[in-house]
Amino acid sequence: MNRIVLWGSLLFLGEWGMYGLFRCPFIVPFVSCRNCPIITCPGRVASFFWGFWGIWLVIAVFFGRAFCGWICPGGLANRVVSKFASFKLPEESRQMLPYGKYLMLIIALWAWFIVGQPRTNIPIRVGEFWASIGLTFDHASDLWLFRTSLVLVFLAAGIMISAAWCRFACPFGGVLELFKRFSLFRVYKTDACTHCDACRRACYMRTRPDETNCTNCGDCLNTCPHDCIHIGRKKA
Repeated sequence: MNRIVLWGSLLFLGEWGMYGLFRCPFIVPFVSCRNCPIITCPGRVASFFWGFWGIWLVIAVFFGRAFCGWICPGGLANRVVSKFASFKLPEESRQMLPYGKYLMLIIALWAWFIVGQPRTNIPIRVGEFWASIGLTFDHASDLWLFRTSLVLVFLAAGIMISAAWCRFACPFGGVLELFKRFSLFRVYKTDACTHCDACRRACYMRTRPDETNCTNCGDCLNTCPHDCIHIGRKKA
């Protein structure tokens, strides 16, 4: 079911994701679509834009970071690429690197609210999609090129380090990570957990249920030899 929902979501959100990464003139994509001059971007449609963020908020309230594990096209891309990832990070790095999401979040908030969400490339308003991407790169500022290259580097790193972007750098994931502790439902483990890490080995985010970077995707539900992983309202 998780895979069906993810691939279905890709049909609706994939184009917007490509626009946000490769053609959005703003530093922080997906949040200033109502002021964007690129008329072919799906985010310019009010019902699409507000509907997306409304659904995003509802999911966050009820299921925490489940958007990352069930709907995000970037999460799907990372999940696919993670099949090739074999590099295992030291335990110290696995504990420290997830804080990178919050650093990226702080930078995004600074760019959005303090700097004023500047346009850092010349928006190519119309034209064939891939040709427009080439023109965007030709006319973008160094700051936009750095932003886009940074995302691409993290996505490429996912070939070696599973879901590197989602785990260590995504600012939207950082927002959801902060608020998921208040969500109503989640995948969680009970006190019967022996830390055998069967769940972590099955997880593309390389984490345990209800811990840092858990996206409630459910991949771990049938992996526990002690049947201590459940989904629902966690008892206090």
